[in-house]
Amino acid sequence: MSTEARLPQAMQDLTHEVVTADSNGIDYDVWTWRPPRYEQSDQSYPVLFVLDGAMFMGTAVETVSVMSTIGEARPSILVGVSTAPQGAHGIQRTIDYSAEVPTAEVRAPAPGTEFSFWEMYEKLFEAAGMRFEDGFGGTDAFHAFLTEQILADMTSRYRVDLDEVGVAGHSSGGDFAVDTLLRKQSPISRFIVGSYGTDVLEATLPEREKRFAAMAGTRPLRVFCGYGGAEEDDPYLTQYIERGVALLQRLQASDPSLDVTIRRFDRETHGSVFAHIFSSGYRELWGTGISFVEAMRGVSIDL
Repeated sequence: MSTEARLPQAMQDLTHEVVTADSNGIDYDVWTWRPPRYEQSDQSYPVLFVLDGAMFMGTAVETVSVMSTIGEARPSILVGVSTAPQGAHGIQRTIDYSAEVPTAEVRAPAPGTEFSFWEMYEKLFEAAGMRFEDGFGGTDAFHAFLTEQILADMTSRYRVDLDEVGVAGHSSGGDFAVDTLLRKQSPISRFIVGSYGTDVLEATLPEREKRFAAMAGTRPLRVFCGYGGAEEDDPYLTQYIERGVALLQRLQASDPSLDVTIRRFDRETHGSVFAHIFSSGYRELWGTGISFVEAMRGVSIDL
């Protein structure tokens, strides 16, 4: 048996570097993946930021590789991002992905439960020697890191279609994605949002919704939001997701040009659903409309 280490073909174009953010001084792991046949083309490609890249970059790479190779979806450049220092991501992602400190109403236990999700964060921050209030409110800095630093670097190195820049985030990552959507004029205009809520948006949400409705967009905005059916069995997650879905529906009502798709995935949990959300969302936002059978009809085989 050979013990030679070999990455799967789809992973061989995956590169890694540690980048210090100009906006907040934090070091981030940044993984970049170019799609198959990038070097053989002269076209420009969408860029999709994958939040919590240490967890989800593999799923994203394999999905886009298969779907674009078959022809069901267009290829894109994927950029996975996670906090670099070991053990720091759990706290830093909360800071990066949250616009506001959750309100007292949001922090209260859900009806029928004695547990508040935010108790876990209180203990986490206390163990790190932090005040609860210091664990939130970093979306401006993280958005600047993605759009002003990383995207600028991607544009200088690769052929990037700046009209099709997206972000994929799950749970708190979905919170950040919708925070970015509310900016409306961000360079990011495509959103894959998994099982998110408005807990870290509530404090200023009424004002931000008014600004969103009054503001002109610079690019067409498209959102795919998904969640797992089994998540509805949890009182906290049910309220969390219901608030998130309701916000997207209100935003679409205030601006009919906003394209929103919301999908429930039966029996999937908070931990299992992201792969379903990503594959369906990617096909929704970058699909070609070509079926597998149609794609196979066009294949030429050279022996």
